[in-house]
Amino acid sequence: MWNDASQNISKNNFVKKQDGFSLIEAVVAIFIMTVGLIGTAAALGYAIHYGTISRNVTSAKSMIVAEIEEVETLRNSRRLDFKQIANVGGVDNTDAAAVFNGFSTGYKELSLNPGPDGVNGTDDDLRDPGADGVYGTADDFDNPGLVRSGFMRQVTITNLSGSMKKIEIRIRYFGSGGGVGEIAGVCYLNDEGRLTR
Repeated sequence: MWNDASQNISKNNFVKKQDGFSLIEAVVAIFIMTVGLIGTAAALGYAIHYGTISRNVTSAKSMIVAEIEEVETLRNSRRLDFKQIANVGGVDNTDAAAVFNGFSTGYKELSLNPGPDGVNGTDDDLRDPGADGVYGTADDFDNPGLVRSGFMRQVTITNLSGSMKKIEIRIRYFGSGGGVGEIAGVCYLNDEGRLTR
């Protein structure tokens, strides 16, 4: 009898010590964890989205500065005369050392190659010399593989006077989710070119 009583006592103690989570407590805990994980996933999505935009803005600024510096170098080295620095249709090639067709009008895809004229922002930037490697032959073609994807450029050159031009470079960049942003840079170029050595 003494054994039966001690067994009942130990069974009762064992049953009382089996406390755990109820189904409701488990469901609430899972719900709280789910809300936290959804919030974390949303924050990561925003971070990736805005990281892409930030990277594209930084790249676009670099492209604007590079294009402005290239135009200044063309003037300073006298590779182009001041009167030749213009958009297509506005170039004056009179008495110039080399013929220049002008900077493209409207938005154009950026190229990894300046083309046969060696100047970025012109209509021949996507030109590939073909199999023979020589520009101006029958096998030249516009190579879409030279496109720097995600960016488009517009160069607008305005004559302000006989010795001053306004150069505006606009870059459109494409962000994640199909968004399009645009950034512009403006400089003023005078006819006081310096010869660089």
